[in-house]
Amino acid sequence: MLTIGFIGAGNMAQAMIKGWSGNQEIQQVVYSPHVGQKVADDLHIEAKSSALEVWLASDLVVLATPPDQLAAVARELQPGILIKPSVIVASVLGGISLEQLHKALGNTVVVTRALPNVNVAVKYGYTALAFDVQVDADIKGAVAALFLELGRTDELTEEQFGAASAIAGSGPAFVAAFTEAFKEAGIAKGLDEEVAAKLAEQTVAGTAQHMTQAKKAPLDLANEVMTPGGSTAAGFDALTQGGLNQLVLDTITATMAKNAEFE
Repeated sequence: MLTIGFIGAGNMAQAMIKGWSGNQEIQQVVYSPHVGQKVADDLHIEAKSSALEVWLASDLVVLATPPDQLAAVARELQPGILIKPSVIVASVLGGISLEQLHKALGNTVVVTRALPNVNVAVKYGYTALAFDVQVDADIKGAVAALFLELGRTDELTEEQFGAASAIAGSGPAFVAAFTEAFKEAGIAKGLDEEVAAKLAEQTVAGTAQHMTQAKKAPLDLANEVMTPGGSTAAGFDALTQGGLNQLVLDTITATMAKNAEFE
């Protein structure tokens, strides 16, 4: 039985807990001073009374507090690090580098940075992982295997985390906004709200599944749907002439710029 402990119980921690729930080989525990017990009750896991208790009970600890609480949490964990140095840390703290994590926790702790998105809750997420150069392949493989249960995962450099955060981390909000725009267009063209919403959601979800399961590149699928000179091609032309690619690039650039303010 593997025990994963969460220090922090915000939206991302809860999404990860939901994603790993149901795996009979994983036990999960959580500590948060304000909402830990409620989250534990809601998600049917065990609440601990301190960050130190989580450390001592766990094989892997997910740090999911606000970034400015790292120093205080690290001080509380120092006795646990001495008693149980084998615990692996997966940090989801935005903008906190591996170097900063080691400065707080010590150089002997095995640390990885994890950048999941909220879709891990339904096992269809994306997680970027970054490791220290000295972390061996077995540990990397074990950590990656855990996150693969939640969807896709890739090992990236820390320098690539800004783009990954904007696209995968913030991306669900942007895809949801596009889906909402689909719905609103349907309403404007005469569909009732419920039907328009179902059409938009199913189209977005189904297209993503189609690309994934059939291993089709986005433009390959687009070209399969379009007939030259047809109605879909006319709509596609409106998207491209309206500057869709530049709009998306501007969206990602703005997101990365804001994220950089917190680093």
